[in-house]
Amino acid sequence: MRGKRDIVVRVLDGTRVISALLEARRRVSVPWLTVLTYHRVGPRGAAGELDDGVLDATPEQFDEQLGLAKEYFEPIGIEDVAAWLRGAPLPKNPLLVTFDDGYLDCLTAALPILQKHGIAATFFLATDYITERRLFWWDRIALILKRSRREVLEIKVPVPGLLPLGGARTETERHLLQIVKRHRGLDLAAFIDDLARAADVHISPEEERDLVDRYLMTWDDVAEMARAGMDIGSHTRSHRILQTLDEAALDDELQGSRRELEERTGRRVSAIAYPVGYPVVADPRILRALARSGYEVGFSAASGVSSTWVPPSRWDVKRLAMDVNYTSRFFRGMLALPALAFHRPTGSNSQS
Repeated sequence: MRGKRDIVVRVLDGTRVISALLEARRRVSVPWLTVLTYHRVGPRGAAGELDDGVLDATPEQFDEQLGLAKEYFEPIGIEDVAAWLRGAPLPKNPLLVTFDDGYLDCLTAALPILQKHGIAATFFLATDYITERRLFWWDRIALILKRSRREVLEIKVPVPGLLPLGGARTETERHLLQIVKRHRGLDLAAFIDDLARAADVHISPEEERDLVDRYLMTWDDVAEMARAGMDIGSHTRSHRILQTLDEAALDDELQGSRRELEERTGRRVSAIAYPVGYPVVADPRILRALARSGYEVGFSAASGVSSTWVPPSRWDVKRLAMDVNYTSRFFRGMLALPALAFHRPTGSNSQS
């Protein structure tokens, strides 16, 4: 499917259809809200021993992408989206830039480029990792697998199984991520500890803290982002997938993250992006928990754009996943025709 879309984009670009569509989008009101989702901005290979799948743009790509966004769209902020869902109008061609998780290069690499283009992005943060200085669970899984010298992993949690490494590391990593994403009531700490045991990999608290300080923002960094005019939203406390949690855990994740963000930043937090991004509109239990938590808008990772003529559920604003492998031509094509965007498989890494 990806190859076919590349071909379509190449043909449309060669016949100048993409340029014409972008020009039309600049001049004519288009009934779409475009939301771009990033996680990290950095040079290729910047992930090191951590998860390779969360690097979504090099600084050069991000600079070019924001330049195109500013040329053809009207960048907006999170409160514009919340007001729109209450009935206020949006600009004729709105675009929102978002980041998930809380990586340090959001400050060191992304922020200067955002400021250069005069765009205020929204940063959705998983609060426990910033406070407790722990690696994100997907980064810890990636680190364990990259360091292991075992050919086969014999795991016991949550169910016994044998998982191959070697040339099958990517498939095994995908399988392990799916366990976290799909298994209800998973004891995540026990799962990670069991994986480390099976892989014969030990990460000391001191080494983990060093890695966290190199790769994750601190609360001082978050405050700097807020002072720079960036919006801050919730990505829950521990980045657990909402569908796997019981009601008490849902309230803790949703209300706890919002409360800490507001205490740390002194700002009201009105928006949340769901970890991994599974839509929640079919789950009344999650919808009730969101309403109790006081948010106004929730972002899924359902690939696409939301209609501005018929607004979506306030709990299901769609986003377009970014990827470091997008060419300039493909990015332009995706902006012109959002249906061309790839739907990043939720098994590919922790994000979507």
